[in-house]
Amino acid sequence: RKDHYQAVVEMKSTLACVLLFCSIASAIHFPLYMQCDKRWGNDTMGVPGYKDRTICDEGCAMSSIAMALAGYNVEIDGKIATPASLNTWLRANKGYTCLQVDNEPDCNNLVLDAPNRINLQRVRSLGEPLTPFVGTLRKLVETGLILIAHVHHQGHFVLITGLDPRDNESFMVNDPFYTTKSYHYSEIHDLLIYDILEK
Repeated sequence: RKDHYQAVVEMKSTLACVLLFCSIASAIHFPLYMQCDKRWGNDTMGVPGYKDRTICDEGCAMSSIAMALAGYNVEIDGKIATPASLNTWLRANKGYTCLQVDNEPDCNNLVLDAPNRINLQRVRSLGEPLTPFVGTLRKLVETGLILIAHVHHQGHFVLITGLDPRDNESFMVNDPFYTTKSYHYSEIHDLLIYDILEK
């Protein structure tokens, strides 16, 4: 049975030429939000009441999602999403959860489908699959799905923004912490996938 995200790839690929989706997707501009930006880097994140960690400490996945939402002009409380506004919304709407790590609660983990509730008509989580074959990953990028890559030995998340024209197995990214502009396929362990509709 085909994985859900593979079915979405095939569906969007079929419609791409009719709807000009690929040309629209390629025109999307994603802002680069750095998680340690002084505007929000010291904001506390995670489940309220647990060990305080900041966006600068652990906000890579959340900052990557904020970039994706902002690229598609998804608003939070009437303004374009930023790590500050997304984190505030997640903390107030049960958007973080605790997982046990080395017998200690780690309460800075995203509830993956929480962003859906920001705009049920436009945002949908498709889960966190392992990285597909490189050709499938390239097709995912071309469809315009939001792909947040788990890199640095599963220690960091970045937003994939396109294909690297210099290497057909590398992908351009917005990295919220490092200055890295591209990651090779071999460095990507798994993905957070979202489907966000144009406004």
